[in-house]
Amino acid sequence: MKKILAILTMAISGSVYAASATIEYQDQTGVNATTDSSLYLLSVSENINKNFSAAIASNFGAKDSTGAVSNSRIEGSVTGKTTIGLLSPYVRLGVGEKFTTTTNYAYYSVESGVTAPLSNTGLTARLGYRYRTAFDSNVNADTTNTWRLGLSYAVTKQDTIGVRYDQVRGDTNQNNLAFNYTRNF
Repeated sequence: MKKILAILTMAISGSVYAASATIEYQDQTGVNATTDSSLYLLSVSENINKNFSAAIASNFGAKDSTGAVSNSRIEGSVTGKTTIGLLSPYVRLGVGEKFTTTTNYAYYSVESGVTAPLSNTGLTARLGYRYRTAFDSNVNADTTNTWRLGLSYAVTKQDTIGVRYDQVRGDTNQNNLAFNYTRNF
């Protein structure tokens, strides 16, 4: 836990120099006898150029219905994106480490999707799909398929608020509702 807090502190202090920083709360509702939980996430992202960005994200405080911390993750990722008319397709590749009360292990994730503005109102819609699994999935059961649907609103040029629904199926089965705030620097 001390390592996670140290990493989080570095990420927060480094976010002052980042292109953007996002904080998020997730209400995770278990499906098929999976336990309900909640999660907080901090992500810091920097543009490499107009088509690529790099990010580091850490989720923490994942608590089950009893209030016990069940797991945390830290993940680095690279996202490629482009614009085709009004649509902005993207592909995100990530590698991370999951920390649980019994073990720690490495995993990878691949996400593809598309974002689109909804007229000139500041609203943007997002549809995506993520596949995530442990590198050694025979030992660590952490394979999930996640469909994502989100809506965000640009309050100002620097501030965006959003809501997202994730349907997670696989070794974990959840329906997640996420609320987030992004600050662009």
